[in-house]
Amino acid sequence: MRLAEFASRRLFVAAIILAATSIDSSHEARADEPQLAFDFGRTLECRDVTPPDFGEAYPDERIVECTLRLSVSLAGGSMDDIQSLRIEIADRDRRLRVFDFSPWTQTESTLAKDIKWTKSVEKSNEFGASLGGELPTVIGGAVAHVTPTINGTKGNKETVTETQVRYAPQQVVVASGTIDQEHGVFFTLRPSPLSSLEGVHELTVAFIVPSHWRGDAVHVSCVATGVQKMLWMKQQKVWAEQAGGVALYLAGDGEARRAAERRMRQ
Repeated sequence: MRLAEFASRRLFVAAIILAATSIDSSHEARADEPQLAFDFGRTLECRDVTPPDFGEAYPDERIVECTLRLSVSLAGGSMDDIQSLRIEIADRDRRLRVFDFSPWTQTESTLAKDIKWTKSVEKSNEFGASLGGELPTVIGGAVAHVTPTINGTKGNKETVTETQVRYAPQQVVVASGTIDQEHGVFFTLRPSPLSSLEGVHELTVAFIVPSHWRGDAVHVSCVATGVQKMLWMKQQKVWAEQAGGVALYLAGDGEARRAAERRMRQ
């Protein structure tokens, strides 16, 4: 009975120690978590970029282009824990249709040039011959018989060189495309040895709008994701997110600009 009670107490103490260790580890992980902040303007000026051929084909429509400057800043932790940033710019009312966007999907390599691989093989052709015969020896006048052999050298050499050029390994640093039946776009940004997620990113979208268009609004959402380590396990984690409306107005239209600013102050 005493032995069983002693073993039970030891298990209870071990459980308390393990729980305390887990709590300390979780607090430490939270202290080291990346603290990321997004910032972008709540009004955007749109430029009329309608090509002449588009205007002739669709006289009741025009194309306007706006550029969102997204600032990403790290207040704590490490950017190494951030695997990607996803930004969406969408018209929830479906009045705007995407015509174009930038940047498009991009790949990047840590190597400056493609890989050149060269292999050389040298071949040598040898040929020789000697005739058989009799050769007298010094002792006792005996005669040695020599049999024919082929061991001479022809002397011709051939070198074969094979050269291959292989593309350097690429990794996707920007992935982009349309969403919501072309009423919005997404941009997924990933870090690389040559680029950083922290800093300013310019995201450009061109919308098809009515010819009398003066302004509208879009919804912008930003999410930073990565991997969180919990003891011996890893799990996906949303480190930071921010969303909000952005008012659009036509460049050169002062009344539309003031209306966009009032809308964002409400």
